[in-house]
Amino acid sequence: MRRKPSAYASLVLYLAPFAALAYLLTLLLGAVFDRDGSAPPAVLGGVALLGPFTARVLWYRRHTKVEFRLYEKGLVAVAANGREVVYPWQSTMVFTDEWDRLKLSTPDGTVVTLGPTNRRPALGGERIKGLRTRTVIRGAQVPHDEEWATAIVNGVGHAQLPPAADTALSGGEVAFGDLVLSRDGLTVRRKHGRDDFTTWEDVHSLEMSPEGMLMVSSRGGDFPTHFMRFAYRIPNLDIFLDLARRLEHRAARAAPVPEPSTPDAPVPDPPDPAGPARGAPAPADPAPADPAPAALDDELLDLLTQYLTFGIGLWAAWRLGTRDEIDGPVSALLAVVRTVLGGIGGVLFGLIVVTAVTVVGKVGGEILVESAIRWFRHRRYIAAGALALSLVGVPAALLFLLFRAFPSRLIPLVVLLFFGGCALLIIMTRCGRSERPAVRHLPYLPGLLLVVLACEQLVSGDVLTVAPAAGLFFPLALWISWRGWRWMKDRPRRTVQAAADVVLSVQLGLVLTLLMVWLANVLSFTPPQVTVVLAVVEKVQGLTEVHWLYWMAAYTVLAAGSYALLRWPSLVARVRRRLRPARFSGSRLPLGLTANFVQRTLSGINVGIMVALVFLVVVAPVSEGAWKRPVDERYALEVQRREYAEGSAAAYKEIHHEVVAHPRTAARIGEVIIAAHRIAPSPPGEPASRTALDIARQAGRFQAGTLDTDDPAPQADPAPEGDDLDGRLGQLDESQQQRAEREEQTDRFAELASLAITRALDTLDLGENQAVQLVKEYLGGLVEDGPVKTVFHRWGEGIGRPPPEGGRLVRIDVRRLTAVAYERTAAAVERADADLLAFYGRFGIGIPAGSASPTLAVDLANQHRYLRRGTGPCAGCTAPTTDGGTPGGTGTTGGGGRR
Repeated sequence: MRRKPSAYASLVLYLAPFAALAYLLTLLLGAVFDRDGSAPPAVLGGVALLGPFTARVLWYRRHTKVEFRLYEKGLVAVAANGREVVYPWQSTMVFTDEWDRLKLSTPDGTVVTLGPTNRRPALGGERIKGLRTRTVIRGAQVPHDEEWATAIVNGVGHAQLPPAADTALSGGEVAFGDLVLSRDGLTVRRKHGRDDFTTWEDVHSLEMSPEGMLMVSSRGGDFPTHFMRFAYRIPNLDIFLDLARRLEHRAARAAPVPEPSTPDAPVPDPPDPAGPARGAPAPADPAPADPAPAALDDELLDLLTQYLTFGIGLWAAWRLGTRDEIDGPVSALLAVVRTVLGGIGGVLFGLIVVTAVTVVGKVGGEILVESAIRWFRHRRYIAAGALALSLVGVPAALLFLLFRAFPSRLIPLVVLLFFGGCALLIIMTRCGRSERPAVRHLPYLPGLLLVVLACEQLVSGDVLTVAPAAGLFFPLALWISWRGWRWMKDRPRRTVQAAADVVLSVQLGLVLTLLMVWLANVLSFTPPQVTVVLAVVEKVQGLTEVHWLYWMAAYTVLAAGSYALLRWPSLVARVRRRLRPARFSGSRLPLGLTANFVQRTLSGINVGIMVALVFLVVVAPVSEGAWKRPVDERYALEVQRREYAEGSAAAYKEIHHEVVAHPRTAARIGEVIIAAHRIAPSPPGEPASRTALDIARQAGRFQAGTLDTDDPAPQADPAPEGDDLDGRLGQLDESQQQRAEREEQTDRFAELASLAITRALDTLDLGENQAVQLVKEYLGGLVEDGPVKTVFHRWGEGIGRPPPEGGRLVRIDVRRLTAVAYERTAAAVERADADLLAFYGRFGIGIPAGSASPTLAVDLANQHRYLRRGTGPCAGCTAPTTDGGTPGGTGTTGGGGRR
């Protein structure tokens, strides 16, 4: 085929990016090594463009001198050097692939290759297994390549198929490389070891896969269960397939018709829906109603691939999209961007997972397993045993370590995938028969949901043990267990019937375990309730205080008894004859009913023992892992609250001692109390108003800010000494009790400190009850809503610097108090997006120079309170922003202390 000028222009355009890349890389290397100049990059770029262009042009011109001559008896190929090679149809080997690329070889290994115009004729190389090849024409492209390919294949087929069929049918052998066909069966020649052989009666299927591979499934003992070979590795593939199907069909017609099966005889396998039944003539126009097994497997594999790929993508999009709370258009846009990027990344990761699973399946199932089976059939037992041990031992050890390390995540994951996969298969079976496309595509939604839930369970570990919606899963799991047990009981194979009790008991044990853990989490069991549940489990374990191996042995014996009753029912008739002597010939013992009763009793005992065994073995690690996180969170919270109570009690105690020893140190507090009471007065004899209490507490927070006690670095939550759940529960109860005692002590010290300060002040223009309430609230803001309590606790534990003395706590520096109050209130106004000009108009711009009274600080505390509450008296204060009539604000600057 001669090339047009457009082909050379396309070649230049194809090579231009590579030349530009070579030019840029040369420039980069010159800049790195301080080599200036534009000549070397231009030279290398030109070489990168002209070198491949020249080689390809020469290849084009050399192949224009190649000539093919097609005759009735064969093909003559004329190389560029004028050498002629004859390929007669009677002896030529033709190798083809799915792209209509051809490779022709003579018996002595002289090879020419032809290919379509849009593909290079690779064919896996020109080498042929078992021959020393020499290629005379490589990659020739001819016009109308499809016509040439058809003519060559048909010519070789018409010349070689009749003699090959006569040879095979007369008892001879016909070789296609290392594949040999004969009247008896198919043989695969092995260079080392015994050849693989299967009779045609044992061949289950022989077909070409969509990937261009020959696949042979056999039940023979000396042949791999699944044999595969690439199509372009088989010479004269069309002749091989035609002859193999003829021999298989001939063997099927010659096979005797099987007799009707007796009740004790094993049921024969059903005929293959993809082909004709054994012993029956082939239908004239086969039209199977059900899809072939290979097609069904491919369809299921495609669905699984789609579920994994898009399911992981949906899970990643959901996790990234809902990671942050949406509080405006910008955050909503960021959430959308994160969702899109998460979906794309999840789909790519899903493709990687699918590829890895496919590769592992190919390598493990089609290479290692087949090698182990072949070695075993060839009596290479040591090699087969070593390969099987490595193939099974490594994944088993890995799964054992994973289950041992993460039982609370992996066991629910296995249960979710098993029951969810069974439910999905039932849905696919029901919906796949519908004529409506919408109904047939209905399983896509639960399939994707199953993958999303599996990913969430693997990452967070709380899908089946914490989520309330998991309650819908357990009835479905019980129904599937019952349905599977009935299905296995109705199977004709005795082994499947005997295994029904085992499967049901394992399923019920796992479901019961997860159900108990789910109930404990959803119903928010308190630590004492969790303790009671664990105590009940321990009591049950005490009642069955026998090593689990003995239980397993007893279960095995009962299962074997059930299998014996199912497998050999003639024993029942034999025993019946022996228990019916001559003198009782008129009476009949109900032995059949008794045997049925014994069989059902054994089944019930089997199920009960295995449920108890699985429940007791699995419940401890699963429940401990599922309850450990809520218990840890409660434990950390209780310990933190206990520490805060201890620190607050120590601070109140220090204030009480200071005021008792030096009554005049708290004189300024009286001015703060009077100023707060004047802003929000209350009638005599009545409790202090809520507004006055809030003002006093905010003033106490401002006073805490003047102590220069920076908030210490967050301390890690103390972990309990033991890792077991019982130890954590016991320490949690102890921590709760200690926290309650410390809070009571804190209330007493706060009351004493408030009374001491109130009595140390001069006569106040308000009732003693109101004064004590305001002082106590002021001290609460000073001690509990800031870092003071943490500083006191850490110093008491010996891990922090000394806390401020009592005099610094109650002695007010008016200048510093006003500065802190102004800074924090101005920041609160700005955060609340309130009227900052109105704030400056009332309190001025910048920190006030000085003040002899803390009244300004109290006014700032009232402004701060008004930003949060939006209610109460606050003349001239900056109003907080509102959203739908609800007061807005930013809250306090300190922590949320105990009231």
